[in-house]
Amino acid sequence: MARILVVDDSKETCDLLELLLGSEEGGLGLQVVKATKPEEALHHLKSGGFELMLSDINLEARLDGLDLLKAAKPLGVETILLTGFGTLEKALEAVREGAFDFLSKPWNNEELKALVKRALVRREAKGGASAPSAAARRQRSVMIGSSPKMMEVYRTIASLQNSKATVLISGESGTGKELVARSIHESSDRKERPFVAVNCGALTETLLESELFGHVRGSFTGAINDKKGLFEEASGGTIFLDEIGETSPSFQVRLLRVLQEQEVRKVGGNKTVKVDVRVIAASNRELAAMVKEGKFREDLYYRLSVVEIRVPALRERKSLEEKTGRVISDIPLLVDHYLALYSEKDGVTYTLRADARRHLEAYSWPGNVREMANVIEHLTQLSRGREITPDDLPAKVREEVRRESPIPHAPTPLLELIEGWDRLPSLEELERRYIQVLLRHESRKSRIAEILGKDRTTLYRKLKDLGLGDGAED
Repeated sequence: MARILVVDDSKETCDLLELLLGSEEGGLGLQVVKATKPEEALHHLKSGGFELMLSDINLEARLDGLDLLKAAKPLGVETILLTGFGTLEKALEAVREGAFDFLSKPWNNEELKALVKRALVRREAKGGASAPSAAARRQRSVMIGSSPKMMEVYRTIASLQNSKATVLISGESGTGKELVARSIHESSDRKERPFVAVNCGALTETLLESELFGHVRGSFTGAINDKKGLFEEASGGTIFLDEIGETSPSFQVRLLRVLQEQEVRKVGGNKTVKVDVRVIAASNRELAAMVKEGKFREDLYYRLSVVEIRVPALRERKSLEEKTGRVISDIPLLVDHYLALYSEKDGVTYTLRADARRHLEAYSWPGNVREMANVIEHLTQLSRGREITPDDLPAKVREEVRRESPIPHAPTPLLELIEGWDRLPSLEELERRYIQVLLRHESRKSRIAEILGKDRTTLYRKLKDLGLGDGAED
């Protein structure tokens, strides 16, 4: 029977994992050892006999899950990390340090079980050998969000650190495809070399070929000198071909040859030049459908899509927490990110009134993250004051929210007698203000939890939900 170490500062979480993975009915039949403190987990690891460790990253202590991962690796113990606040940086660091994989909370039970099985199979195949080490380098990234679909994007980016495979990124306009491409480049061993981005849809076929492959003097009108192409300029690095679906069939033939032969021929030239470039392509159109319609070369599609990443639309970056029924969304995180960004840029602190925030969170964002950035910038520049209210929001936001969720009339005559009753703060806003007062006068979150009659884990979750903290320990 395989032995697994489960580490989480919540006893309830440890008990749940024991139920899922243990020998009871419905479990995987593993022998589960639980630890709620990292020091306790280290003691268990040193005692030996474990095939796998499943640990939360944030353990509300001096040591965290990454520290335990570093201790488990020399012992040949495979590690799966869990996190409630997933980021690309954490994903990259976890994979660099040798983690088998990581999952975001709340997890899917069947996915967790399948992941544990795969980890045990790999450990058996390796004969207990420790995972190879890699140079650690913390990446700076502005990819925001910890929804399950974004965590899958992070996981794929992290897995590509040591790969040279071509990548195809799909997704609607404004979802951040170029940002994903840059993250792939910056987390690879090509990070010190150029990253060159080209919008294929913005150039004519002749100009696009000249830009990418270069040209020789006299090859066309205006070609007064030889010119090196962007494939040569990006040597050793990455070239990002955005809107690849807008290119012509003849250009696709030339690009396919470059990918196959790793060499380019300048427009009008007869010599080839070897290039060492990683190609990442992106499209907001479904290339697979275009292949079936005969609008995109099938062989080029398969050459580009060795690894395919779909960037979710903003409206898809939500999930329902089964235990609480609470909707987890990346929209509040992005709103706060851009609000802070423009506040810092202008040297002014902008805030959102609670009802304005609800409008933004309820909006469908058809233009995705790009639209959100533009809307927040619009609000910071044109709002009547530093506090942004629903009246400051663009008409399209207010109209959609009003259409989807009409403001109810006062439920009782008593409320109708109160001037401005519909502008009274919600219970959530009152709770936010109360906790803000406590935070000003008490730095110890453990003490605040005691005052509120909550346990620390519940308080950290509440602080994150209300936008008052990131769940960090005192």
